[in-house]
Amino acid sequence: MKRLFTLRALLWLLVSLVTVYALFVSIENWTGARALAAAKDRLAKEGETLDFALLLPPPIPDSQNFCAIEPLKGLTNPKLPVAAELEALNWSKKQSEWLQKHVGASLPQNLSCRLKAAPIDLKTWTAFLADIGIGKKDAAPAEMLAALDSAHPLLKRLSDEATLRTKAQFKPQIGEGQEKFTFFELQVPHLNHAQRLGRLLTLRAHFAIAAGNGPEALRSIQACLRLAEAVGEAPMLLGTLVSYTLHSMALEAVWALLHYRIATSTELELLSTEIQRADYLRMLLQAMRGELAGGVQTVEMMTQRPESRVSIMGMVETASNASGAPHEPSLSSIMGRLIPQGFFQHAEARMIELELEHLLLPMKRGGHAPLVESLALLEKEVAKSRELTNPHGWFAGLVLPAYSSVVRHVYLAETMRRLSLASIQIEKHRLANGTPPATLESRLLDPIDQKPLRYRVEGSGYVIWSIASDGEDDQGRALKKDEKENDARFGADWVWRMPGR
Repeated sequence: MKRLFTLRALLWLLVSLVTVYALFVSIENWTGARALAAAKDRLAKEGETLDFALLLPPPIPDSQNFCAIEPLKGLTNPKLPVAAELEALNWSKKQSEWLQKHVGASLPQNLSCRLKAAPIDLKTWTAFLADIGIGKKDAAPAEMLAALDSAHPLLKRLSDEATLRTKAQFKPQIGEGQEKFTFFELQVPHLNHAQRLGRLLTLRAHFAIAAGNGPEALRSIQACLRLAEAVGEAPMLLGTLVSYTLHSMALEAVWALLHYRIATSTELELLSTEIQRADYLRMLLQAMRGELAGGVQTVEMMTQRPESRVSIMGMVETASNASGAPHEPSLSSIMGRLIPQGFFQHAEARMIELELEHLLLPMKRGGHAPLVESLALLEKEVAKSRELTNPHGWFAGLVLPAYSSVVRHVYLAETMRRLSLASIQIEKHRLANGTPPATLESRLLDPIDQKPLRYRVEGSGYVIWSIASDGEDDQGRALKKDEKENDARFGADWVWRMPGR
């Protein structure tokens, strides 16, 4: 009798649990669907979309497309082999071996000259190139330029084509042919190739500048800018950051071109037109749209498959495990199979709400200070999302990165772009009048406070600056040796200084 009572009690408990679970699933699915529909409806009313394909730039004809040149064509397709002439430009192993033999030597990978307001020292690069069979250690810059073109004619061919093909777009575009992958699994081999090519094209430009060959330098700068445009137009944050890197390399060569004063007024006007094509604040907004669309599509794709749900719950459990202690795989498996669809819909809705409210809308309204303030709120919300008491926010805490650092990088890129344009205008004035202008007549505004860029003549040179991300005018003080321009604690200005000659 007692055993029968126990069995009845257990059966009643089991039925009760199943009933409660069924009720929980029904409520979660109903509220999740409503929350997601409301979030998507608000997003649509703001003129936004979650269709990643609609965010891709319109295709351009191959005849105008710089990236339709072999061997750039098809670089986004990971299934295609890389052309031998492009693979030959991968010097990473040779550089590592060379640096091991020459302890204390360094190859300036970023080819930076602007930050120290002096032309880069090409001697180390000349020594390295000579050791791998390109030129001689005592060769003059013009000789090294000829040797580099002889060893790798692709660099000159791309430089020449940049003057003929005024648009740039990698094909196939991001995601084409990779439909089975989620957004965060997309393979982007073209980004590494673009960075490598950009570095070597700007190296070629620096040799041309040191040789006094302005037209040849300009063509290589144009080619690097084409690559920056191609990777930056895709609605993908990683592409925007790579584009920023390429653009920075090109601007270092622009600084050197202006420093040596070997460009004509016509060439400067062409250079200005090329640099005006970019707009990193616009690129950032489009990239954020792509990240949101890709993130939501990723969650939807993964939650349609039970095995993917198990994987997701494992990542969530790891991310929310503050102690760092290992968890039982079986727990993730059980949670992944029992958690209803509505839970994931709540998570999608939360992602949409956070990114729309704290990223897309502030960027569309404009203004650096409001965006920074909104990002601080976003980071607090993301931190809360990682807490166990906020289960519907787990995905947001898992997927959303620290955007503050990204925004600083992009604002720096846009600022340096505008500073370079102002510097070109100053150089055109110097060519016409013999000296820099007493005041900066440019209408270019500081992206930080939307006021005119600051400017000061220093002898026969000058300095242009932005107040930088801290919002304080330090009268053109540049960074110290141990400071980085995109560091959150950076307390100087973003400076473009051109010393007199």
